[in-house]
Amino acid sequence: MTILDQFIAPRLRDYWVRLSLRRVHYADRADKLDLLYAVKDPWGMGSAKEQARFSWTNRLIEAEFGRLSTIIEIGCGEGHQSQHLSKICDQLYGVDVSARAVRRATKRCPDGKFSAGDPFGFRLVAMPQPVDLVVACEMLYYVKDVPAFIARLSQLGRACLVTYYQGQASALDPHFAALSGTRRSLFKFDDTEWNAVWWRNTASVR
Repeated sequence: MTILDQFIAPRLRDYWVRLSLRRVHYADRADKLDLLYAVKDPWGMGSAKEQARFSWTNRLIEAEFGRLSTIIEIGCGEGHQSQHLSKICDQLYGVDVSARAVRRATKRCPDGKFSAGDPFGFRLVAMPQPVDLVVACEMLYYVKDVPAFIARLSQLGRACLVTYYQGQASALDPHFAALSGTRRSLFKFDDTEWNAVWWRNTASVR
């Protein structure tokens, strides 16, 4: 439990999260995202909704790719989804812009190998390139140059999978329209829907 979690009321905690998320969409604001993690689980990853999304993502990966040797999770946060992804691969790697979040991910998922840094400049010495699958869930909203980010994912892995909230589909769908070989799925839990888009890469950086 962080100092903020100990001493602030739930309503004030919610205000902190909203304040931290102001002007972060499509803006590359790593500083504000790191500030967000002054409280634990700011995204509510322990909720039934998010747990259902994690399970759906795992089922999709297993159906499309089977068990994998290596996965890297871009935007691993505090490791909540990492715990699920680690069950369907031999070695999970993770990267996040927040050092606070990465420290918690390392504790939550001790078998994973995590690093703090941006997706273009992180260092994970033992990670092979390309990995079998690059996963980027619920984090495209915080990237300024989405096409460059998608290209980077394709460099890192033999295959890629991204998920995003249906409410952001109008902003994000066009970036995948011209990408050849993509496949899609939609998942709904209560009143929330998510898109998944995945593709295989014919040439990845080695």
